[in-house]
Amino acid sequence: MENKYWGVVEGFYRKPYTFAQRRDLVKFLAGINLNTYVYGPKEDPYHRKKYGEPYPSNWIKEFALLGDLADRYRVHFVYALSPGIHPDSKSIMEKIRQFLSIGIRKFALLYDDINIKRDKKTAEMQAETANRLYELLSKKMKRPVVFFCPTQYDGLKPTEYLLTVSKKLLPRIAMIWTGKRIVSHRITENHVKRINEITGRQQLIWDNFFANDYLPQGVVIRIPYRFRQPGIVGKTKGILINPMNQYQDSKRAIYTAAKFVNDPYRYNPQKAWREALKLPTSDT
Repeated sequence: MENKYWGVVEGFYRKPYTFAQRRDLVKFLAGINLNTYVYGPKEDPYHRKKYGEPYPSNWIKEFALLGDLADRYRVHFVYALSPGIHPDSKSIMEKIRQFLSIGIRKFALLYDDINIKRDKKTAEMQAETANRLYELLSKKMKRPVVFFCPTQYDGLKPTEYLLTVSKKLLPRIAMIWTGKRIVSHRITENHVKRINEITGRQQLIWDNFFANDYLPQGVVIRIPYRFRQPGIVGKTKGILINPMNQYQDSKRAIYTAAKFVNDPYRYNPQKAWREALKLPTSDT
């Protein structure tokens, strides 16, 4: 599906994946017909707390290898930056240029999980940073890819904040939404239709169905992807699974989600889970 994004967002708290696991993940995604990997682990200090500081050279070498591998396997590698409460456009652009220098071309700005007033002023400030990023990339490539996660990223309430973000944000920038809840038990066609109407664009779903970073440490979710109506696939910009901290166990979850997005109307959760059980589960 052209200009649609199906895959994984490494966007959880606690222990992030290793670069070896991420390289394996890119190959795994390609093998199950998913096309996107978004890098945004909360515990990477240069992604969030020290977003304005450049990555050390050893990190950049790893990102370069990962980006090259993603290109080879035709998987969109999206680097996500989380600028926090006081985003500085100059620092954001300098960080992005560090990635442009190694061939990374797709980016996301995440304003999730920050303690900030959700009003018109905040919305305008956040949207402006994303628009500037898009305009910078437009000078270097055709049809840049930029994802944007607003601070209000769940629910169906047309607040002043959300309406302002939707109005100010350039139309080609994909907005992220998690459903009616941060961890949504169900996502229906009506939910998606409503949020699309509010924001004036198809949403990119960040799906926390399998996320376990908010559960007691060590808890592994062992169920297939479910409770998503098949019609949402055609009404969204894509679906990104936020997996578990346990990488190998997450493969089972991701596999079942891939079965859903690739053939939603014939998806059988139980059958997909039986197939997923054949995958290796010991973490590396």
